[in-house]
Amino acid sequence: MKVITVFLALILGLSGIYPAVTHAAPKFHDVDPKKYGWAMNSISFMVDKGVVSGYPDGRFQPERLVDKAEMTVMIYRLFDQYRPYKANKKTDYSNYHIEKFADVPKSHWAYTEISSIVTRDWWNAVRYSSNGYFFFPDTKLNRIGAANVLPVFMLENQDIPAAEVLQILSGMRDIPIILSQYSLDPNSPGDLFQEDGRYNEDGRDQTNILYPLLFGQDGDEILFTDDYSGILGTNLALLQRTGIMTAWNGQFEAREMLTRAEAVTILHRFYNHLKQTGTLRQYSSK
Repeated sequence: MKVITVFLALILGLSGIYPAVTHAAPKFHDVDPKKYGWAMNSISFMVDKGVVSGYPDGRFQPERLVDKAEMTVMIYRLFDQYRPYKANKKTDYSNYHIEKFADVPKSHWAYTEISSIVTRDWWNAVRYSSNGYFFFPDTKLNRIGAANVLPVFMLENQDIPAAEVLQILSGMRDIPIILSQYSLDPNSPGDLFQEDGRYNEDGRDQTNILYPLLFGQDGDEILFTDDYSGILGTNLALLQRTGIMTAWNGQFEAREMLTRAEAVTILHRFYNHLKQTGTLRQYSSK
């Protein structure tokens, strides 16, 4: 439970790792500076940049939960230079383009944004079945779901060795990790756990599901046992290492639901990190 402002601020890592220009606080009557001081600058920044807006009644609704469509629209607006698919133009992502989502019709309010930036390599955020590709735009995100939707591929130095990922994640008690002797035996622990549903193609929404992360030890070498563990594990390690989404007191709070205040703060920190590393202009003109 997020019961005090200081606790939530520490969860999000808002202690000023990436200093940002202070923006004038928006006049939302439900954004109390005493309660949301940790999010005020990010709310103002995102409103100023046209990424989010308030409601006609003067509220921002900082505690309202965020779904996948809303988060995708924020990413689309903030990173307006990232358009992986361009009609009649070959790009590195052309082969990953999804022509049609089974659950995102052209009449959907976020159709343009979702169809423009969501590709097949959004792994745990997109599911394939015999009925086509599903995105589950109305799914309310938890923190694992946010890690699956965030454009972590934009971060520099993504190739973290499995041993370093294991070391970082070992400090998070709520992230299940299984380290076993690496083996090609189909009855090995790693292969058995891969039958737990992580690769099902039955169309079920797995955005917010956290499966055990599997690592194998081969002599002195640590390896990822499967793609799911390699992708999600690396994403979580990158988010922790960059301070964009961090654990507090040994907990990533993987199943905590994501609020609007948290979502804009995380995206603002993502933006600031790209700015500091000199890669922002590849993805955003804002």
